[in-house]
Amino acid sequence: MFRQALYRAFSLLAEGKISKFKALSHKPRVAQTAKLLSIIAANADSSFGRDHNFASIKSIADFQAAVPIREYEDFRPYVERATAGEKKVLTTAEPLMYATTSGTSGKPKYIPITPGYMEEFRHASVVSGYHLLKSFPKIDGGVTLSIASPAEEGRTEGGTPYGAISGQLFQKEPFLIKKFISPIPYEVYLIEDYDTRYYTLLRLALVLPLSCFYTLNPSTISLLCRRLQEYAPSLIEDIAGGIISPPDCGRSDKLSSEARAAITPLLRANPERAAFLRELFGSGQFVPHKIWPTLSVVSCWTKAAASFYLADFPQYFGNVPVCDITYGASEGRGTVFMGPGLQVLAIQSHFFEFVPEDEIQAEKPTVLLADQLKEGANYFILFTTSGGLYRYNINDVVKVTGFYNATPLIEFQYKGGNISSFTGEKITELQVTTAVNRVAREASVKLRFFTVVPVFRPEPHYEVWLETDNRVDNGTDAYAGAARPSNFAALIDNELARENSEYKVKRQSLRLGEIETKNLRQGSYENFRKFLTSQGVADAQIKVSHLNPKDEVRKYFEAELLNAPAGHLSKVSQSLSGI
Repeated sequence: MFRQALYRAFSLLAEGKISKFKALSHKPRVAQTAKLLSIIAANADSSFGRDHNFASIKSIADFQAAVPIREYEDFRPYVERATAGEKKVLTTAEPLMYATTSGTSGKPKYIPITPGYMEEFRHASVVSGYHLLKSFPKIDGGVTLSIASPAEEGRTEGGTPYGAISGQLFQKEPFLIKKFISPIPYEVYLIEDYDTRYYTLLRLALVLPLSCFYTLNPSTISLLCRRLQEYAPSLIEDIAGGIISPPDCGRSDKLSSEARAAITPLLRANPERAAFLRELFGSGQFVPHKIWPTLSVVSCWTKAAASFYLADFPQYFGNVPVCDITYGASEGRGTVFMGPGLQVLAIQSHFFEFVPEDEIQAEKPTVLLADQLKEGANYFILFTTSGGLYRYNINDVVKVTGFYNATPLIEFQYKGGNISSFTGEKITELQVTTAVNRVAREASVKLRFFTVVPVFRPEPHYEVWLETDNRVDNGTDAYAGAARPSNFAALIDNELARENSEYKVKRQSLRLGEIETKNLRQGSYENFRKFLTSQGVADAQIKVSHLNPKDEVRKYFEAELLNAPAGHLSKVSQSLSGI
């Protein structure tokens, strides 16, 4: 079979890279030194390189002395010069595009994606793909369902595209890969209406021999599985007739002409397949592992907050194994997959440094290299890439779970600082504070206290718990004479989408539900402060988070919500004194 031959050819072509990676895993310092010096040499003639005297850097120690640890905002002046059209700013090579992601200041980040960076990313993909196939060899019996986002969402002032790196990677795949292994046309991912996009994706996938779900976010997989159930009757009839009729579309205007042209050759009538699916649906078995008996593995994030979604996977996937996909982000690829449970630091892709978690705020933190880490310890990870981010603190905390030869196995734990992320939205305390305060001002609501709480069920969403002089939600104990802006939640939702572009995308794609507001009893916050001071907490140290408060704090205020049983301060543990 041609598809299996293609997989075998991929394996043969990858073996050289695999052998080299395995050899270097015994000596990560050698691999990392070589990677760093190649990045420095390539970019010595950039503005950043001249500002930091790259030409004189001959060692890791020289690099660390010349370049301070940075966060994105420290790079923003350079990025803004580059996006305005200036050449050779962060790198000598010009970016192919900028990947967009949310920034802590409310402004989006623009991550430069150069040809060299794409090669770094692809190297990790080749190593990971090889070992995924070795671990789950039945993948070669079918196709892979991956999810991409548009590579171009707009253009910078200087004319360079910006968008999602997943779309850029998809577009760069060889023709044979796109035809025989990942056959969903790219145009499907450009459909603007999300319901139409998901419907179209499922309509095409239902007639394919899927062997692998391969997408970062398990919330996306969960959403597709729910849509399977919702759209089943219509999807089955479309397959029988060789047509497509997305929801709310007696008309076809939600399908662009480009998308329709790309999918039309794939819309053949298939009454036999429709009959099989109809029987599954009628017997209550319209679930992925029954629909696609060829399914061999589901590969996605499985750690940290993403693990929540896995609770629903058994009903969808039965005994099909769910395997953790590699750790990474638009800013860099952190690991390669070497087998189930083996997420190995991508020592040939980027240069990495590590700061012990409890030292990140220190004036002179300890900075360690890959061969200096301890199993079981948590670290902030720093990236240096060919895209022009040098000693970049991505604000991710990772844990060393073991070693592959001498190279650490790492696992993402959580975002450092106060950041919340169900599905990759990465909202910050600054963003929620800005959004809620702005709405309160415009709605003439006097806030005494608020906190934003992530809630997983029935759909992932955020609740805003408010103590105000005027009730804003749907509680029953209205404050005397209070105004009642019933759309307060929607206003916060809109403002947060304005503050955080990724939150907006996750809301539009239905991966996040609507914000809800709930009212706290009057006096809740003041009583809480009184309790803490009675426990010896200095008044100046009482800083209750406006985003994702600690568990003990959440439990206290949950008992103070309107309609909840009265909270009792005695129930709050002594650990609150650490807030």
